[in-house]
Amino acid sequence: MAETEKEGVLQRLLDRIIPRPADFFGLLAEQSVMVTETISNLHRYMHGPSAELEELLRQDEHAADTLKVRNIHQLNRAFSTPIDREDIYRAIESLDWIITHCKSTINELLDFGIDPDSHMQAIVEELMQGCEALEQGFRTLSTDPAGAVQGAHDARRAHRHIERLYRRSLADLFQGEVTTEMLKKREIYHHLMDGSRRLHAAANVLHDIIVKLV
Repeated sequence: MAETEKEGVLQRLLDRIIPRPADFFGLLAEQSVMVTETISNLHRYMHGPSAELEELLRQDEHAADTLKVRNIHQLNRAFSTPIDREDIYRAIESLDWIITHCKSTINELLDFGIDPDSHMQAIVEELMQGCEALEQGFRTLSTDPAGAVQGAHDARRAHRHIERLYRRSLADLFQGEVTTEMLKKREIYHHLMDGSRRLHAAANVLHDIIVKLV
């Protein structure tokens, strides 16, 4: 048996015993892209609700679930990881939760029969910018970890802006006698705020990873 052939057989045996690690940087970047696409579709819905966008957002949620399951499976079977295993899991979970709250927002708008208002539109606009910053951070994490920190900072800044928008929306909402519609809108604002908290959590995980890499 030629030397190169022996090396090939040995490598295949090693791959069976110790699987080659997945590209976790790439997996997290792909998941962050999915988040941005979903929030972008939510942004479109807020400015023009339609059955087509409702269906698209449902498809986004299913696609996100598939990515999450795949990423966790890759993490579970990995013998070693390029970054802390717990950080990878936290990133997977926090990114997925953003989409979960996005879907909850749509469900409540439909169930409550509420049309998007200017406060919801403003919050989602800021949320989309934060997710775009987060995506940029995860996409550059493997090649320029020091540069990726800006994405984490911008995402957290978006969260702070959303906190102010959320408080303003409640202040404007609860004027006069409390009505059922006010309470329904408050629930929707709250779901969007929870989505922003998950954005903040994902940004913190990104920053933790960066600190350990640089």
